[in-house]
Amino acid sequence: MMHEWDAGPKLIGTDFYLDSRLPRARSFVSHAHSDHIAPHDVALATPATLALAEIRLGMRATIALTYGQQHTIDPEHRITLYPAGHVLGSAMSHIERDDGRSLLYTGDFKLRPSLTATQAEAPPADTLIMESTFGKPLFRFPPFQQTIDQLLDLVAKAMAAGRQPVVMGYSLGKAQEIVRILNDAGFVVTEHGAVAKLSDEFERQGVPLGPRRRYKPEDFRGPKQLDLAERGVLVAPPQVARSAFVDQFDDPLTIMLSGWGMLKGAEYRYGVRHVLPISDHADFDELLELVARVRPKKVYTLHGFPEFAETLRGKGWDAELAKPDPQMRLFG
Repeated sequence: MMHEWDAGPKLIGTDFYLDSRLPRARSFVSHAHSDHIAPHDVALATPATLALAEIRLGMRATIALTYGQQHTIDPEHRITLYPAGHVLGSAMSHIERDDGRSLLYTGDFKLRPSLTATQAEAPPADTLIMESTFGKPLFRFPPFQQTIDQLLDLVAKAMAAGRQPVVMGYSLGKAQEIVRILNDAGFVVTEHGAVAKLSDEFERQGVPLGPRRRYKPEDFRGPKQLDLAERGVLVAPPQVARSAFVDQFDDPLTIMLSGWGMLKGAEYRYGVRHVLPISDHADFDELLELVARVRPKKVYTLHGFPEFAETLRGKGWDAELAKPDPQMRLFG
């Protein structure tokens, strides 16, 4: 065994953590979502993740590794980063020991192609620690293009009816996918400020998003108000759904993009008219595919339904929860 649990995965015999949510002397950071970054003394991640983490957290003491670049953690451990396909800069960490053993930690990932992130690569490893957010058969997402077509149809009908479309997704990753989708379809795009500052970094990192405007209140009300065609589709983070930002419009069309859209009643949960199942995470079949690609001797599942470990055992894999927690079953 190469790792132990200390409020998160940690390499045995070292001070090196994997995606620690607590400040540590050293930690790998798989991507820059707020639930995966902390003010570590030294954070090891891709250059894009570190740039985004600095914007979000001010984190500076870092080691930047490109995909495929090997780094020595200590005399016994070496780490190489591979694309995770989740968001810009997201990475899996592949760790090898001098005795020949290996470990792959995925962080959040998806295997499907992305418009704004490098497609995932998953090398073989003896031990796999994997995210399993959507680890139930219910979460088999429909074809990506089918959901895009549904989104564009809803937006076009709203514009034709004079209703303000507000499309929501996490400000890092999902929102930039939305911007690209809308731009590619020819819609004018206006970004909420929380989205715009991260989209600027995507552009600096060489990820084209297309034309976009930053939201200004005077564009939407008052003597300088723009018409709907000029301001176009608003792209915003999920927290605006029940806020004055949306309430300023008469009968807006609110759309959330989330894998949780596969659940009945998701519209009521988010407070929007529609929830479409576009996700930055692997769906159920991709989770199974990852295990088949890695061919591990041991699997530990993390951040998801505990039943997924049971599913893997039923398919012949040696699998268990990375952190056994009976309380998780209350929310399965």
